[in-house]
Amino acid sequence: MSAVDNSDDSVTTLAYEAEPVMSLQEGEVPQWLDFEAVSRDLADDGVSAPEPFVEGLRTVVTEAGDRGLDLKVVYTEAPAAVYTDARDLAALLNEEYEGTILVRTPVFVGSSSDTIPRHKLEAGQDDAWEEFDPVASASVFAHKVTAPAPPWGAFSAVVLVVAIVVAVAFVVALRRRLR
Repeated sequence: MSAVDNSDDSVTTLAYEAEPVMSLQEGEVPQWLDFEAVSRDLADDGVSAPEPFVEGLRTVVTEAGDRGLDLKVVYTEAPAAVYTDARDLAALLNEEYEGTILVRTPVFVGSSSDTIPRHKLEAGQDDAWEEFDPVASASVFAHKVTAPAPPWGAFSAVVLVVAIVVAVAFVVALRRRLR
């Protein structure tokens, strides 16, 4: 363990010298992009992105709306420092805009929603991250979070009924054998 604590170790020295990269604090706006411009840009059509991607992202937002998802998409080529920056930006925008916000940077994907549970957002983010193209990424996210969930209640009920039937059959068979 002494090798880890040795300050002569180059990795340890680098960790002590480098400033930690912090995510946004409560109420703080991101410094890595023009937050006010992004916020204003979302107001008109639910999309904030460089011009080559705007039309495709508008289509994704419209199609999501047709499926009942109030989606707003931010694609920025600004370099977010840590993975939580995209999520924090989405959460900050979600304070201003209702619905679901998806933020895509060149490296990170984040989202926030006042209607969709976090586990569905995370699943959508995971799938969206695999698509490099921002339009395809937003489309994958929108489809993932609006996909119907398996009927877990029905599955559980069927398993419970089968278990009870098996238990009763076992008891009946055991009683017959003992006679």
